[in-house]
This record gives sequence, structure tokens and C-alpha cells, in this order.
Amino acid sequence: MRKILLNTIKSNKSILFLISFLYSLFSILNIKGGFGNSILLKGAFLKKTKIRINGKNNSIIIHPENRLSNCLLHISGNNCDVIIGKHCTLSRTELWIEDDGGKIQIGYRTTMEGGHIAATEGQSISIGEDCMFSHSIEIRNGDSHVIYDEQSKLRINSAESILIGNHVWLGADSKVLKGAIIGDNSIVATGGIVTGKCEELNTIYGGVPARKIKGGIVWIRERV
Repeated sequence: MRKILLNTIKSNKSILFLISFLYSLFSILNIKGGFGNSILLKGAFLKKTKIRINGKNNSIIIHPENRLSNCLLHISGNNCDVIIGKHCTLSRTELWIEDDGGKIQIGYRTTMEGGHIAATEGQSISIGEDCMFSHSIEIRNGDSHVIYDEQSKLRINSAESILIGNHVWLGADSKVLKGAIIGDNSIVATGGIVTGKCEELNTIYGGVPARKIKGGIVWIRERV
């Protein structure tokens, strides 16, 4: 009976939008800084989730049938974008953009059990489809503070975009830092710190900094 009811709701957009609106009402009423920005939430289910914007011409798109619980979406800047694809489940997760022109994009059916994703200096963080992120995850494309070369006085730590492929599993307490690239179907082991290009597909990476441990692997969500 429950499965039939859920399928009925999903197949009828009017019912889906109404139920999701009622479910998300508390979060919607507590949005701060929505004026001058675009926020699309139709069909998404938000529980104890906060949206905070300080800036103009920003866009937040949370596609239908997403579930966000105890999350924070924060933008401090102008012309920034947050896009969350359909059927994602995020819990205890912060999406944080500072400075103008930043972007965080999360692909279809990705899940995250807790952590912090931060984009700065107009750079982007792109996460593919069907990724599985554990808890205490840290993904940031900048250092948050400036470092200069003592002699030349030139900055040496500018932010760089991050690209995480499709079907990537990040183990608990793992970190993905500026300029990182992770190939499709790969795994970052618990506590691993990705600081560069781990582009090889179907590969386990681990350690500090993360290095290839084993190639030619396939992983699934289910426990056998």
C-alpha cells in the first residue's frame, strides 16, 4: 500500500508539489536573503534546512524528489549558483559559497551523510551522479586565507575548481582539496586527503596525500 501511495504521489506533480511544500514549510518560511535571488524548491523535501544569502543575482535550484535534512545552504556573494540534481539525499551537510561567481553542482542520486562543501574565489565544485559520501566529509576549493611568497610578494595559493566524477565513494573523514580531480567509479579510503589529480577510473585511492592503492575495482551501494 505504501509503495502504491508513493508512486501515485511521484506520478502526480500537483500532489508532489503540495506535499513537499507542506513538508518544507518551516524551512521555506525561514529563508533569509531571498529578495533579488532565484530559489527553486518545487517538489523537494526540506527538514530543518536553512538557506542564507547575502548578495544578488544568485540562484539555488533544488530539483524535485530531493531530501535535505539538517542542512545549510549559504551564499555570500553575487552571481553564484547551487544546483542539486533529482533524487539526492543530503543530511547534516553545509554548502557554502563565498565571493562572486562561485558554483556548487551535485549530480542525480548523490547521497551525503554529513560534511562541508565550500567554493570560493569564483571557482566551482562539481560532483557527479550517484556518488556516495560518508560523514565528516570536507570538500573545499580554497584555503580561506591568503599566502604570499616572502620575496616576490606574489600570492601562491589561489583557489582552484574541483571535479568529482560519477559514482565516486568518499569514505568517512576524507577530504578533497583545491584542484582535485577524482575519476568515475573510484573510492577515496577513510581519512584520505585528495590534493591532486586522481583521474584513473575504477580505482581506490588512500593516504595523505591520496595515492593509488588498487585499480580495476567496482563498488556497489548494497551490502552483499
